[in-house]
Amino acid sequence: MSFCVSGKHCPMRKITPLPTDLDPQGFLVADAYSSGVPRWRLQTKDLVTPSRGIRIARSNECDLELLGRLHTAVTPRCAVSHVTAALLWSMPLPVYLADEGNGGVIHVTRRQEIGRVKRRGVIGHRAPLLARDVRVLNGVQLTSPEWTWVDLARHMGRSSLVAAGDSLLARDSPLSSIEAIQEVVDRRPKVKGIRMAREILPLLRSGVDSPQESRLRLKIVDAGLPEPAVTQPILDDHGRYISTPDLQYKGYKIAMEYEGDHHRSDPVQWGKDIERDDRLRALGWIVLRFTDVQMKGGWANAERKVRDALTSRGWRGPSS
Repeated sequence: MSFCVSGKHCPMRKITPLPTDLDPQGFLVADAYSSGVPRWRLQTKDLVTPSRGIRIARSNECDLELLGRLHTAVTPRCAVSHVTAALLWSMPLPVYLADEGNGGVIHVTRRQEIGRVKRRGVIGHRAPLLARDVRVLNGVQLTSPEWTWVDLARHMGRSSLVAAGDSLLARDSPLSSIEAIQEVVDRRPKVKGIRMAREILPLLRSGVDSPQESRLRLKIVDAGLPEPAVTQPILDDHGRYISTPDLQYKGYKIAMEYEGDHHRSDPVQWGKDIERDDRLRALGWIVLRFTDVQMKGGWANAERKVRDALTSRGWRGPSS
């Protein structure tokens, strides 16, 4: 999550160590002057200038978190936002947005009454941010996860926005809640993309482990099939834990697993997956497995597989 910048340098001077009270990875020019650093030292080849008032080590010129921390420090009452905030929150994004982190820009939002940030390397925005809409993550002031998700709604398609929203409600260490996202959606009735956000919000689910699981669930629902439950544990007749499938139809005893690349490349994990599925089948469950192949090009066959499994267990259509 980074992008490159370039700056002027002064090749004629010997590069001297910076004062110990400055972060060698990056710092504000004002702090450097306060520490007695001469102007020429700020123009040496080991430093680059992403924007006025900021210097970062050339070896660290692609550190998005560092850039966000310095930009919010040099500009009062602002927060990193939009795609930049989404990357720092580790929200899954489509490639065309994720690559923006390497495009030489950082998104920054200020309160409406203050005005947009205008400086090189920044796309400035204005918004009615409240104190609760700004968080601090690793020293970076950035818009909250739910505010960031609403900002993304104008830039993302349906499945990508579902995956991003589900990521905020993840089983481990969730960043937000349905109620918190709903509150921000209600508070921003005129922002671009709000209609998409309202449409997607009812499709978000808690406990999803990966963006591909979100997309798999959405494809199943869009095919007119029942919505499967997300990551619910399965126990045997004695109450012993068996597994927690990505998706399942408990009443029909059908489990569905999305197998990412790490499942195939890790022999230990692959073996555990096989043993897990064998235990489920021994209890009478049908286990369906999906990979990126089905998600990108073979969905018709995958849909038929789910439909056939449901039919074999007595499902007779939407009314059953």
